[in-house]
Amino acid sequence: MKTILLCLLLLYAIALPLYAQSEADNTLKADVRELKADVFELKADVLVIKTDLQNLKENVVKGFGGVEKNFDRIEKNFDRQNNIIIACIGLPLAILAIGATVWGILAHRRSIRDSLQRAEIETLKAEIETLKQRHIVSP
Repeated sequence: MKTILLCLLLLYAIALPLYAQSEADNTLKADVRELKADVFELKADVLVIKTDLQNLKENVVKGFGGVEKNFDRIEKNFDRQNNIIIACIGLPLAILAIGATVWGILAHRRSIRDSLQRAEIETLKAEIETLKQRHIVSP
């Protein structure tokens, strides 16, 4: 009886790890099946999203009368806005530049006129002094 009990325990000890290994394999296989199902669901979702995007692109093209026409219209608007901005900035700057140039020319002419007048005043002062000395010398 002891030998039979010993043999049974030995066989049970040998069979126990095999049973545990098959349980792990079964759970692993179940997990793989679940992952495969999830991947198939994701692929289906991606296909649905792709079709939705394609439909959206078609609606946008139909709604705007063609993407190229829409971009041409936007480009023309940008060109017009750029011209307006250039005019709004360029015209006042041109007016300021012309005004500064004219003002500089006039200021330069005034300075030349002033220097000529100073020179004349100095010569007149010198003449007055000489006349005063002549008048004092010969009264």
